[in-house]
Amino acid sequence: MKKAFRGKYHVRACENIAPEVFELRIDAPEIATASSAGQFVNVYLPGGAMLLPRPISIADAGEDSLVLVFAAVGAGTEIMSGFKGGDRIELMGPLGKGFFVYPGNPLSAKDAEPVKVLIIGGGTGVPPLYFAARELKREKGEAVKLTACLGFAGQTWYKDDFGRVCDEVYIGSETEDRADFKGNVIELLDTLDSGGANEKPDLALTCGPRPMLSAAAKWCGARGIPLRASLEERMGCGYGACAGCAVTTRAGTIKKKVCTEGPVFWADEVVW
Repeated sequence: MKKAFRGKYHVRACENIAPEVFELRIDAPEIATASSAGQFVNVYLPGGAMLLPRPISIADAGEDSLVLVFAAVGAGTEIMSGFKGGDRIELMGPLGKGFFVYPGNPLSAKDAEPVKVLIIGGGTGVPPLYFAARELKREKGEAVKLTACLGFAGQTWYKDDFGRVCDEVYIGSETEDRADFKGNVIELLDTLDSGGANEKPDLALTCGPRPMLSAAAKWCGARGIPLRASLEERMGCGYGACAGCAVTTRAGTIKKKVCTEGPVFWADEVVW
């Protein structure tokens, strides 16, 4: 895993892209160039406003900038939503192990047979999967076929972004009639599966709230689809010192730290 950096960086912009959802763009070249899909950063709030940092998944990374997408659901993220262009923000990252940190991953063999990848996202778990889709397309090009199934509780967003990198994009919403499907993302998968819309994928990636991850693990497990799941757990330090984010795995009920041994795990190793 590459070195993590800590420092103060300039905010380019902070935009409200959906109800209570914000997109934060930051000039952080060291972190950006070292980042891979599925990793996260610690955000330290100004003036010591909160004792612990906020761990936020990386939604995208370019040569010199990072994109973070988060929901303003607590005191810390509410402070973050008030950032504006020109502000300075303290970050540490990239942290954790991402979607493609395992032997034989699709990024390691550019000339291999075409790879079919299914992306299953929910809510603010959607943006990190966009980073994963971009990384796959950048490395594999036309040798990877990406199908994204994204679910939202209400207003949908990020569809156009996924449309630029994925071969197929399906959007579900529990309330918005303009979505492709009215219901949650697992129900959307069931509909596509029963209709024979997609061939069986070689790999699936998921990120979102834990009940959705558990349901996605069950859905993929029933079909023999290997699933990489990014867990959203409360963290204390974000770099393994406190063990506050440990989850139980099936290997003899061994606990693993989400911040250092994840946040991405094989779904069948987690006790849901």
